[in-house]
Amino acid sequence: MTPPTSPLQDSAAYGLRVLLEELAAQGVDGASVLRSAGLRTLKGQLTQPQRLALLKAASEAASDPLTALKAGQRQRVHHFGVYGFALATSPTFGDAFTFGRQNLELAGAVLRITYRQEGTTGILRSHNPGALGTLLPFAAEFWRSSMVTLLSEILEQPFPSTLMRFPYPRPRQADAYASVFNCPIEFSAEQMEWHFDTGVLERPCPSANSLTANICQDFCEAMIASEDAPTPLQRELRSFVLGNVGRRTTADEAAQAVGFSKRTMFRRLADEGTSFQEVLDKTRASLACEYLENTRLPTSEIADRCGYGDEANFRKAFRRWREVSPSAWRARH
Repeated sequence: MTPPTSPLQDSAAYGLRVLLEELAAQGVDGASVLRSAGLRTLKGQLTQPQRLALLKAASEAASDPLTALKAGQRQRVHHFGVYGFALATSPTFGDAFTFGRQNLELAGAVLRITYRQEGTTGILRSHNPGALGTLLPFAAEFWRSSMVTLLSEILEQPFPSTLMRFPYPRPRQADAYASVFNCPIEFSAEQMEWHFDTGVLERPCPSANSLTANICQDFCEAMIASEDAPTPLQRELRSFVLGNVGRRTTADEAAQAVGFSKRTMFRRLADEGTSFQEVLDKTRASLACEYLENTRLPTSEIADRCGYGDEANFRKAFRRWREVSPSAWRARH
């Protein structure tokens, strides 16, 4: 298995390209979806806000309720660039699994995920899924379908999932879950979990190649080091803010979404050298810049999409963030 020739350019699409392919099959123009997400292209590294924006734009453009599940089933190793090749060429699936968990950002994960083992069952838990708001079902369907498909391709046989739990009510497309995930499904669960048989960790990877794996892992580590990687708590807060764009976001709501009291959240952020307002401002500033640089939306609508009901307050905030007016920023970029 040969890695891509330009891995640093091609490795950060996070498998999202298949969303555009699936939408194209429905007659939806991919360029319009990218524009709705404030993106020009999927080349290069995407920030978490950009990935969430694309998922949101895709969910709004989809006419088929199975879009996210079907898109995930289109995944192939090369869709994840060097990250995918690093997994596929690992000596054993256990090696691939360990490296994959340590670099989940490159798989497009938008929630913090932890792993534990109980007997012969491995359990991946997604923390604070409520931070994604109404985007949660679509994001969960796409990410889990993508990962099941990717891992099955790496193994060259079905991945042995034993249970999947989703913390939202049974959706109308629920019957498709069993065939896509090939395991029992629980909805309205207290936790968002993915259970599997840990016996799979002992299996050798059919495409194992230590030299290729080492090269690809080095590239992945270089990409992670170059990214502006916030802490897990800050990532969850950014996800919550982005999942609730268009309305005022309060600290009380944010703390509840990430599972802390407001006081505890403030203390933890202070320990990380930041504050809730700073996280909120950075997230809104990034979102505003994406809209100004990549869309023709009027400033009034951008203000509304960034959670400002009053355009004058948005302009004042943007000057504080970037030291220029929104119109000047748009002209410059």
